[in-house]
Amino acid sequence: MANMVERSGIAETVRYAHPIILLGALYATFTYLVNDPPAVLLKLLPVTIGIQVVHASTCLGSSRVAVASGNKKKVKSASKGKTEDAGPNIMTAFLSLFLTLLIGTPAIFIVIVLLGAPITADLSHTALCAAHLSVLAGFPLVYSYHVQGSKWRDIISLNLPMDEVYGGALGACLGAWFGAIPIPLDWDRDWQRWPVTIVVGIYAGYAVGRLGGLAFIGKTARFN
Repeated sequence: MANMVERSGIAETVRYAHPIILLGALYATFTYLVNDPPAVLLKLLPVTIGIQVVHASTCLGSSRVAVASGNKKKVKSASKGKTEDAGPNIMTAFLSLFLTLLIGTPAIFIVIVLLGAPITADLSHTALCAAHLSVLAGFPLVYSYHVQGSKWRDIISLNLPMDEVYGGALGACLGAWFGAIPIPLDWDRDWQRWPVTIVVGIYAGYAVGRLGGLAFIGKTARFN
């Protein structure tokens, strides 16, 4: 009982500190990011991965079903039907990360190129941008839902009920979209260099989307 209460307190602390730490890491490296995007994105990536793995393994459910009773929280194994204390699942986190980087990053890279990214230059910039979007938006989804076809259909069709995971993914994607707007403008600023504003949009959108997902948890998008 004491372990569960302590674990719950740690999870809540990590949950709300998580976006602040991510944005802080980006802010601390922003000047260097403007000067040398690929080098800084490469150095920032393992930091972001570490933050995401800690958050997922501490705060998010994976393929197990959460069962809440009063102030107690347990999880039931989807395969064995047994109930056990909820706790960090590091192995699931690293497996999900591997799948995300292996499949998600190339897929996002292709989408970014199709949407207008340079195809004959700055390929390392684009690949690293795709990796950051994959780790922020894709990894929590893979960790939470694995390869459940019905869940991914709901994700793609915007029918999945809102939560911090889905909200963060949507926010990161929208942030990337809006982050691309300043790049072609004739302002002649160093920070308009590809893909600086997109990366900023990804991180900011992810943080806002996560908080929005918590605020509107359980809601679904409705299109008339």
